[in-house]
Amino acid sequence: MSSKFRGSVLQWIILSLLSMVAGVGAIKTAELPPQWIVLVSLALLFLFVVILYGNIRKSLLTLILFDIPFQFDINIGYRDEVAEFGALGGWNLSITSIALLALYTLWFLETSGNRDNDSRVNNFYYSIRPLTVYIGFCLLSIVVARDTELSLFKNFMLLQQFLLFVYIIGTVKSREDIKFILGLLFIGVVLEGTIFILLYKIGHTIEIAGLSARVDKGLRIGGTVGGPNTAGSYFALLLVPALSMILANVRNSFKWLGIVSFCLGTVALILTFSRGGFLAFTLSITIFIFVSWYRGWLPLLVPIVLVIVTILVALCFHQVLIDRIFGDDDGAALSRIPLIKLALQIIVANPLLGVGVNNFTIIMKDYITGDLRGMWLYAVHNKYLLVWAEIGTGGLVAFLWFLGSSIRNSWKSWQTQDPLLAPVGLALSCAIVGHMVHMNFDTFQKRPTIQVFWICCALSLAIFNSLKSERSELKGRVQA
Repeated sequence: MSSKFRGSVLQWIILSLLSMVAGVGAIKTAELPPQWIVLVSLALLFLFVVILYGNIRKSLLTLILFDIPFQFDINIGYRDEVAEFGALGGWNLSITSIALLALYTLWFLETSGNRDNDSRVNNFYYSIRPLTVYIGFCLLSIVVARDTELSLFKNFMLLQQFLLFVYIIGTVKSREDIKFILGLLFIGVVLEGTIFILLYKIGHTIEIAGLSARVDKGLRIGGTVGGPNTAGSYFALLLVPALSMILANVRNSFKWLGIVSFCLGTVALILTFSRGGFLAFTLSITIFIFVSWYRGWLPLLVPIVLVIVTILVALCFHQVLIDRIFGDDDGAALSRIPLIKLALQIIVANPLLGVGVNNFTIIMKDYITGDLRGMWLYAVHNKYLLVWAEIGTGGLVAFLWFLGSSIRNSWKSWQTQDPLLAPVGLALSCAIVGHMVHMNFDTFQKRPTIQVFWICCALSLAIFNSLKSERSELKGRVQA
């Protein structure tokens, strides 16, 4: 029996099982909590999409990518007393968790019996080394964690994101696959951007069947992504890749999707009033426009038009933006300086393995000295210091290795001058650089931010591997 036939049979077995589960869930919907009602509804929607398009893999990936802005998840065993200080408070189960299980089952059956050549297998394992080492340090930190359960909460979520990263690297090999993922990410931005504009008109948080669309004090909008800062990082990461579609060799419909995504996402980013998001976006788009202009991809008129449009949009919210950037923030920025001092004290005391992933918030009180008493307590708003404090020096080095390799992969893709993938590679490298700067000012503990960032890093590697594979095949044909 061929692996293709086995995979096809398994797809319909999985579909049948999901149909039965969804059917029972639909009957029991009235007895379920609101979050589970959303999950059951999505299961039914998923079945409809599969029946309509007949492709389980793409349908599952669609759910995973829409799970970023809309957060179809629950947190089992949630602990409010640690979550209020910035820790991950429970076992996070989401549509992504369920979809990954099905995707890996399909992947296993499709590849069983097929042997890739040794060089391709070695390249795959070589590609995922940086993130694998980082995850290894996170798991190792369980040994020193004061609260093992908290450490397991975070590792459980990180392992899911790691599996998603590995799946993308292992299965996304064609240009159509890359465009499919990019298209869904852009559609997510369009939908979320529309929600942001509606929330700005409504002016308050709304909840529908357990799905919350958030509006904070000062009309700072977080939408369904979460808090305004989380939403700010989400939009800042995806706006430049969306803009890159005007340079990429794609159909006009795809270019328009990128343009609409960029426009709505920019408005939504402004409505988050996230200073870190503004900084990340400004830096990434500046680098992208300058390099594109220098390379001759963009006429000077384009950046001028973008600057004018940005100024006009900003003028629509000028007073609120001025108050947010230059006004009184109730000491929010200054309160983060003592947290940095606190994190440095924890690092000095625990330089090797740290205090355990997700354990910063429960041990920070032990390191408060006289000059820090009475300070606002929360997880340090600096991702690098948080990683260093929780998983040690080796973990920080692995984290920086992962970030650096992601920039390297996307930058090398840009250097190929490929008409489709080079602009995307440049955009991803700029977005990652912007996000790295943003990580100096926030915790980035939440699943949506980690998921979208690691997907961007996975795409940068998948694009690089795809281009390298194409060059190898072309070289082989020429030699033959």
